[in-house]
Amino acid sequence: MENTPEKKKTIKWRLNLFDVIFIICAIIVAGLILVFSNRSGGGIIAPAASQEMVVYTMEFQEMLPGTAELIQPGDTLIDKIERRFLGTVVSVELMPSRRSEKNLLTGDRIIVNVPERTDAIVVVTAQAAVTDSHINVGGYIVRAGTRISVNGPLYNGVGFIIDIERGDAK
Repeated sequence: MENTPEKKKTIKWRLNLFDVIFIICAIIVAGLILVFSNRSGGGIIAPAASQEMVVYTMEFQEMLPGTAELIQPGDTLIDKIERRFLGTVVSVELMPSRRSEKNLLTGDRIIVNVPERTDAIVVVTAQAAVTDSHINVGGYIVRAGTRISVNGPLYNGVGFIIDIERGDAK
């Protein structure tokens, strides 16, 4: 047996179809990451906002029996979805829940009471960043007509923002 040096095999890399598909997918993923990271507002300079006290009114609709009575002035409200601070309850007004339904005999729309349900009109105050285009409370854009879902200390409610008063409007 002779001691012959072994020849090292050199591996030549050649581009094939799988490599091309892999590179294209990597480029697409990198592009999507760049697009969505810019959408979050991380790189965009926000317009200057003044801090004002905002009072807004929410209507929680068709609350379960006994739930509306748990809402008390001084309660802290939190956004149910993104866990953002929405303000502090100033006052609460309870009323029987009503909705518009179609009368099947005449075809007209009529207002009917919903049994065992209560609507709550809740006035909330919060410190907000106010610009020319929007009012921002803890990262939540407050607009009249916006559907809102909140958690309180022992209750939750779903409804709409029905009125907004800025601190300078008296």
